[in-house]
Amino acid sequence: MKNFSNLILLPEQMPEVDSKAFTGLSKKYLTILFFRIAFFFILTCGFLIAFLFIAEGIPTTFIGILAGSALILIVIFSLVVTVLGFPRKGYLVREQDLSFQRGMITYKLTTVPFNRIQHVEVNQGVLEKLFKLSSVKVYTAGGSMSDISIPGLSVEDAQKLKAFLSDKISEHE
Repeated sequence: MKNFSNLILLPEQMPEVDSKAFTGLSKKYLTILFFRIAFFFILTCGFLIAFLFIAEGIPTTFIGILAGSALILIVIFSLVVTVLGFPRKGYLVREQDLSFQRGMITYKLTTVPFNRIQHVEVNQGVLEKLFKLSSVKVYTAGGSMSDISIPGLSVEDAQKLKAFLSDKISEHE
């Protein structure tokens, strides 16, 4: 019979995750994020212009200036957060797990041990195909959505990561 132990670990005894060890995403992915912001801006401007043309009896000049100013502030804020937050996005493969970090305003670090991974897939959207990028989605037991989605990887790196994780999955079966 195995002896059970459950020792207390103090914070200074826990292993540290060095944020410098994370592999950053491709710079091309930043361009894709800019395209998404520009698409949002153009689409919202179109709706705003359409609203101003069909609005009757509403002081459209004031609403147009207010809505246009708000839209410009939202786009500027999105651009600043995207540019400043991009260097903090990255992934880390260690002996026993995979981690992904992101965020500037709210920081998020997700770590999945290899023995919990059920399925790995590589995806490419329309913009990703144009820039020859892919994303790797990692699924664990008990969820219908991916637990980690790592965007902005070169196609080769995404395939290598998928193959590596698939090998780790088969080791734990």
